[in-house]
Amino acid sequence: MATETPPPGDAVTADAVQPDPVAAHRESAPPPRIARVLADRGFELLIGGGVLLISLISLFVAVSANRTQERMLAASVWPSLLFGTSSASQEGVPQVSFDLVNRGTGPARVRWAELRYDGVPVRDSDALLARCCGRLPESSGPQYSLITSGIQRRVLGADEWVALLRAPRPDPSTPAWEALDRERHKIRLRACYCSVLDDCWLFDSESDDPEPVRHCPRPPAVLWGG
Repeated sequence: MATETPPPGDAVTADAVQPDPVAAHRESAPPPRIARVLADRGFELLIGGGVLLISLISLFVAVSANRTQERMLAASVWPSLLFGTSSASQEGVPQVSFDLVNRGTGPARVRWAELRYDGVPVRDSDALLARCCGRLPESSGPQYSLITSGIQRRVLGADEWVALLRAPRPDPSTPAWEALDRERHKIRLRACYCSVLDDCWLFDSESDDPEPVRHCPRPPAVLWGG
């Protein structure tokens, strides 16, 4: 069977219409100068992005370090008040005592303090005894000597104790002392105090932890004066 051969002119025409990939690439590629500019600009953007990232990381580290230093400073001057009552001294001698101690690492600036018996604020030891034990004539005599202290506007150093009230047991014991010993757990202390950095707390002996406040509120009408 014979095979027809296309005329030479047709072959030339078919080759002529086929696209040249090399020429097409040359036409689509940007001029060398523009390509160089784009390459330089991309390198500059890369360097700029790296510098910006490093700056952001440095800022974050600086802020974190500053906050850490602030916390360390606050911890180094942090006051912590504790209120306690007992029926014997450290030597074992019977006495009713109400003590306030600063167990923190820095001084406590007491703005005000309120002592309450059974929910009612009392101004001093006489008012306390009048409410808890009745009007006791022996409370003003030598057989019932009291040691009291006020703490309004006072600064308590770290580990400093303040005897708000101490009543040694007379020999023989008196109804006044027995009543005070029996009712001492009904006494509650409220106070507001601040650190040297003006961080302030509201203290309540019936709460587990003091409440942080921006500043101390207005003091109550009746404050403990000892």
